[in-house]
Amino acid sequence: MFNISPVNESLKNVSEFAGSIPSKAEGIALCSAFILSSVFIIAGNFLTLVLFAVSKALRKKSFFLITNMAFADLMLGAFTMPSYIYSVGVFFQLWTAKYDHLTFGIFFTGFDTMFMLGSYLSAAFMSCERFHAVYWPFNHRSLSTRTYRIVICILWTLAVFVSTIVTLLTFFISFESSLYFYTPVVLSLTIIMCVSNIGIWKNLQHQRVTSHHQNRALQRKRLTKTLLFVSMLAFLCWLPLLIMNVLKYLTKTTIPWMFYLMVNILNYSNSIVNPVVYALRIPEFQQALSKTLCSLFRSTEFQEALHLQSAMKMGQIERRNRSAALKTPEIELRIKKINPSRLQEEIEQGDIETQF
Repeated sequence: MFNISPVNESLKNVSEFAGSIPSKAEGIALCSAFILSSVFIIAGNFLTLVLFAVSKALRKKSFFLITNMAFADLMLGAFTMPSYIYSVGVFFQLWTAKYDHLTFGIFFTGFDTMFMLGSYLSAAFMSCERFHAVYWPFNHRSLSTRTYRIVICILWTLAVFVSTIVTLLTFFISFESSLYFYTPVVLSLTIIMCVSNIGIWKNLQHQRVTSHHQNRALQRKRLTKTLLFVSMLAFLCWLPLLIMNVLKYLTKTTIPWMFYLMVNILNYSNSIVNPVVYALRIPEFQQALSKTLCSLFRSTEFQEALHLQSAMKMGQIERRNRSAALKTPEIELRIKKINPSRLQEEIEQGDIETQF
């Protein structure tokens, strides 16, 4: 959860951020970094969702939470991140604020908290799902698709509920009071992730694969390691932001504005890394990506071949029209006018025919 109030307050009192006045060059650099991050988040997660929708191999129960996380990251990069970039530009005085602070703040805080918490909840649920798959594999295999859909509905219900409470506390009481509610929620999810990941890691270290189902067991083990890595990345990207908010607003520690914004960039970068991890670690994702690229390449080649073939046909038609045009009486008369000897020969031939 990001608080835009320091951005607005710093316009009135820059000394809050270590007494240094930010320059526009620094603002342009940071806004450029945020814009690039937003572009990469949208492109990577949109491609992930397209591949999951197109490929049947990816439409598995074990990939539902990955799809849900990609959706949350996509919404984060497409909706809330541009608003944050706008507020950062206002902070660095790159442009003037042309919005109602209350309406903008409610919109930003509500959606930002909802999508960020939806992504973090997906990582936490992912850890729990892998923990269940590792320690109770037979029970995990019997889970239906309906169970995963119910879990995702519960996930988003929690995200909407928490974001609503946080928004109401922020704008009608204080941001500190919202942190007293929000911090235990995030801390609980972090503890759940840590416990689940430690248990998964210990099980993977002592797990033995039988030769009867070796290939399938190796695939499940690889997927477990991949999702473990994704959840740990989410933990590492969230932890600095959580610590910074606690230090700044609950313990009243002075935080430099540059550090504040860099921690936000780190938190957003988690949404960029996830699609890269999927592409590098999930074989089904790699196959779907290669098939999609091959089909696009083939369709491009096919279109180029059709364009070349149509150009050749047009050239043939133009040559036929030119040859047909040369045989018309007007063209013949012009040729005779240009070539008098040919005209004289035809006149003489006509006289001979008349004599006969």
